[in-house]
Amino acid sequence: MKKVIIVFLLLFLTVISFGVNYINPVGPTLIPIAELLSSNISEEIPGLEVNLWRSVDEAISLLVTEQAQISLLPVTVGVKLAASGVDIKLAAVSMWNGFYFMSLEKGIVIIDDLVGTEVYTLQAPGQTADTILRGALESKGYEVGRDVTVVYVGGAEAVQLLASGKAKVILVPEPFASLAETRVQGVIRSMPIEDLWSSFNDEKIRIPTSGIFVSGNLDRGVVESFLLLYQQSMNLSLANREKTAQIVSEKMGGFPIPVLQKAMDTAGFLFLTAEEAKKETVIYLEKLRELNPELTGDVDLDALFF
Repeated sequence: MKKVIIVFLLLFLTVISFGVNYINPVGPTLIPIAELLSSNISEEIPGLEVNLWRSVDEAISLLVTEQAQISLLPVTVGVKLAASGVDIKLAAVSMWNGFYFMSLEKGIVIIDDLVGTEVYTLQAPGQTADTILRGALESKGYEVGRDVTVVYVGGAEAVQLLASGKAKVILVPEPFASLAETRVQGVIRSMPIEDLWSSFNDEKIRIPTSGIFVSGNLDRGVVESFLLLYQQSMNLSLANREKTAQIVSEKMGGFPIPVLQKAMDTAGFLFLTAEEAKKETVIYLEKLRELNPELTGDVDLDALFF
């Protein structure tokens, strides 16, 4: 990573004249920045700060108060923020698909299998899986709260609830899906999020799960340099799995290293710039807005992309 950091240090020094704070959630999306986290960022890239957020509310607060200029967010969360008037743009998508239903007793094959169940999923309303789940239910005439109960918990907590039998169905991303397979006897992995999407859409697409959002007034050279740095870190992190798993495990409080290594194959990491990701992202957002405008907010799609 040292040679890579030196190259991008020169890039940043030519374009940056103020501090830039990048925020990233604690969880599977640490994998692409593991190589970056292994370096001494403050010394090697002056002006760039990397901080980790643990809740959507925390991330939103940092963006609204302009304490963060670049952020990794669930795409739907970033879109709703932009719709609410926060000046951010989608610069890239780095994680696609990657969520799975993990269940006991029976697999989740069609939407009707969820009726009468409690589905435990991550964080809070508005994350990618929650948004698609709501869209899928509404497309079949079901309602959250009436036909299906959605409960929001942390990823590790969801697995624990499944292991104890207190939960029968969870909808979680990697590496928590792989963790469930190693910790929960009789667990069934079924219906990935892209199949959930296909249950109410004829056009199959990759689901843009996590995106890099940037402040609308951030210098283009800074943004482009950061995207290059992020992409290079992702490439190196995925190539050096053992080291990456060790770094991410530490940041996640001792998450099992073998599970992290296994999950890298199914987590859906793929870096595409906003231009490259635009077609699938627009299809995704337009369909959600057609089903229920509250899922995306009144976002201006023409102004959303960096």
